[in-house]
Amino acid sequence: YDIQEGDTPEIVAHKYYGDPYRYWIVLLANQIIDPYWDWPLSGNNLNNYITDKYKEFNPYSTAHHYEKIVTKVDNSSNTITTEKIVIDENTYDNLVTSTITYTLPSSSVTVSTSKHIVSNYEYEMNLNESKRNIKLLNRTYVEQIERELRKLMIG
Repeated sequence: YDIQEGDTPEIVAHKYYGDPYRYWIVLLANQIIDPYWDWPLSGNNLNNYITDKYKEFNPYSTAHHYEKIVTKVDNSSNTITTEKIVIDENTYDNLVTSTITYTLPSSSVTVSTSKHIVSNYEYEMNLNESKRNIKLLNRTYVEQIERELRKLMIG
């Protein structure tokens, strides 16, 4: 499930299981202990968090890290693979961007190398977005899980 803007664990539980009190199943299935930090922040809350965390410098223009990006295109199948490698600032400064095409017996492959500065803002946005895709326990097992948990807790 892809968490939508404004979704809370309770809303997701209501949408999928028909009961907002089954929010704990949503959290448990995704090993979320702290829903405030492990759940994606809303746009407003994320901006406030970034502003507060990086108040000493501009989060939009300050580098969090540097990346070397290698993109390979198999020209016969149009298969594209991209690899992002974290590099240090010195390596970034000396990295030459390039595009080279290799001819193979069955096709050709084009390899492009580029570089990218990831700002603190972009880093925090990407981190927040990575939390949007969650797993949901199949609803047919929910009652069984609740029964088993009750047995374990009550004895």
